[in-house]
Amino acid sequence: MNAIRRAAAPVVGVLAGAVAATSLLLGGNATATESNVAGDRFAIREVIDRHQMYIDLRDADSYADLYAKDGHYRSPFGSADGRSEIKAMFIDLAEKGFTKGKRHMTGPAMIEVNGTTATARSWYWVAETEAEHAVYATGTYTDKLRKVNGKWEIVQRVQTLDELAPNSQ
Repeated sequence: MNAIRRAAAPVVGVLAGAVAATSLLLGGNATATESNVAGDRFAIREVIDRHQMYIDLRDADSYADLYAKDGHYRSPFGSADGRSEIKAMFIDLAEKGFTKGKRHMTGPAMIEVNGTTATARSWYWVAETEAEHAVYATGTYTDKLRKVNGKWEIVQRVQTLDELAPNSQ
């Protein structure tokens, strides 16, 4: 019996350390609900990041799948309602060369989770990679999301552009 206890001691120590670390990461007194919210925030951040990657990979199917079937996209570059329209708009912009030579990135995000719905606000910037290396555009995404069958999807994305400084044109 003592041999079993000695063998189990390192495992128990590792588990206790993992629990303590999780508690610290979640504010000291993590509850199951707080852990779920942290997991949801992480999953939503993944949706936001994949959105940018799929633009640069020109992956229209994966991009459109981030949106709810009844999702909405609003931007200075166009608007679309429903996953199929969002996909068609993506393809149209890509075919016109709109995303060619660009890298889309998202900075900090403020994510508020309320059960199976959430809102997120994030800043983005687009870098020019082929001509002159420069920041091409900056702005804000304001998203509404919902969780369906364990998966977060964008219900509405509103994209705004920041105004360019006078000396940057």
